[in-house]
This record gives sequence, structure tokens and C-alpha cells, in this order.
Amino acid sequence: MHRALAFLTICAQRSTALKLVFAGGTGGLGSALAERCAKQGHSVTILCRNAYLAVSPSRVSEDFGWVGARRVDEWDAQGFGKKITFRDWTGGDELDSVSDRWVGWEDSLKNVDAVVFTVGDLGKRGRTRPVDAIARAAREAGEAMPRRYVHLAPVDELVKRTGAFADKRIETLRDTERSWKQTFGGLGRCLRAGTVLGLPKFADSRLFPAPKDLRRVGTWVHLDDLTDAVLAACSDAEASSDPVLVEPSSVRTIEAAKARPARSNYYL
Repeated sequence: MHRALAFLTICAQRSTALKLVFAGGTGGLGSALAERCAKQGHSVTILCRNAYLAVSPSRVSEDFGWVGARRVDEWDAQGFGKKITFRDWTGGDELDSVSDRWVGWEDSLKNVDAVVFTVGDLGKRGRTRPVDAIARAAREAGEAMPRRYVHLAPVDELVKRTGAFADKRIETLRDTERSWKQTFGGLGRCLRAGTVLGLPKFADSRLFPAPKDLRRVGTWVHLDDLTDAVLAACSDAEASSDPVLVEPSSVRTIEAAKARPARSNYYL
């Protein structure tokens, strides 16, 4: 019965176009999720730094993050480019030393169905500061504030495989989840996922790195399943008080992925 209800929920959400805002949507996983949502007919706004004001010169480039002019052109060519818009905040990283107020998000958050948080910075303030900015913008939106707030984080075992200081990174993610639920209450949703299969090869993610050895993937989920889970969280009226683990909808998903030709542009 539970699976049947979940299936009906997904079908219902796909028939109703949602207005979504992605924080972290220029990253590998965030941009892939935004792309999948737009392909399904949902409207997506990606919050991004102002490249001309960002401190690091390496960020002022055509391929800013994983979303540059070439990828936008590909989206346009596939017919859903107009479903994705971008909104810079004024000041970008300069606000680390100039101000604690991120200007420019307020209007973007008005009258949207959900905010999806996929920010990849594992530093403590690197995650709490954008959360604070979203909360402030939501308050200023008043009655026009977003209806849902979805936080996506990796499972602990995946964080442990991403490098040094794993314990501190896990603590940061857990602190952010607690803050998310305290800040947004019943409107907040927290999702966790393992290795994401089906990401484009170039879409390396700090939170969800692509697997180098499929025999050591551990907990996993396909990008299609993750997209469905995120959309369900954006439209579902009920939410668990604890983080929800996103699991594969069927073992056939990974079997079909493994059967793909080696020359494929996608990780399984």
C-alpha cells in the first residue's frame, strides 16, 4: 500500500508543474537535478554567485561551476532551456568580509513551491550562511514565502570516503540538518542519499563524488530515483521529523545501468 501511494504521489506531482529554487544548483549534483526537473516541465531558478564580483578569479569563466554557456546552449537545443533561469546574489564570496546579508534572493523566493538545498561546501559557515540567507529571504517574502524547503545530504559512509576530516564534515552536515528542521519546522524536509549513479562524468560533486570502483559503491541511488524523491519532498504535505534515506525504486535500475556501453557519457 505504501509503495502504491508513493507511486500515485509521483504521478500527481509530474502532472503539476512546480516552481523550484535551487541553492547549490551550479554544482555537479545540483545542476543535474535541476536539469531533470526542467525536463519534466517544472520551472527552475538557480541561485548563483555574481561571477564578476566573486573573489576567486578561477570562478570568472565560461564554465562557472558546472553550468556555463555551453551547457545552457545544450538545454536550449533540447527544448527546455527556458524552464531554467539564473539569479545572482550581489557580492558573492565578498560577503565573507563585507556583509552578512546576501542581497538579491528575496524576490526569487516569492511564490515558489520549494527551495532545494544542494550546497556542496562542507565548511561549517559555508553551509549555515546560505541557510540563514534563505530563512531571511523567506521571512521577508511573508505570505509569499516558499511552501517547502528540501535539504539533501549524503549518508555518513559516503562522507567517510571523500577524504580527510570526515568526522568534522559529518558533524557539519548533521548540524545543518538540525538547523534546517528548527528553522523551517513542518515545512522542512531532509533527505539523505548514497552514491548517485547516472550523473554525467564531468559532474563531479563534493558531496556526492562519482564512484571509481562499482564494487565499492555501498549505499547507492540512481539519479532518476533521487529526482523523484526530491520532487515528492517538494510537493508532499506530510514529512518525517527525521532525515529520509532515498533508496532505489528497483534493483533493475542498477542492472540496466551496468548494461550501458562503456563509451557512455554517464557514470552507470
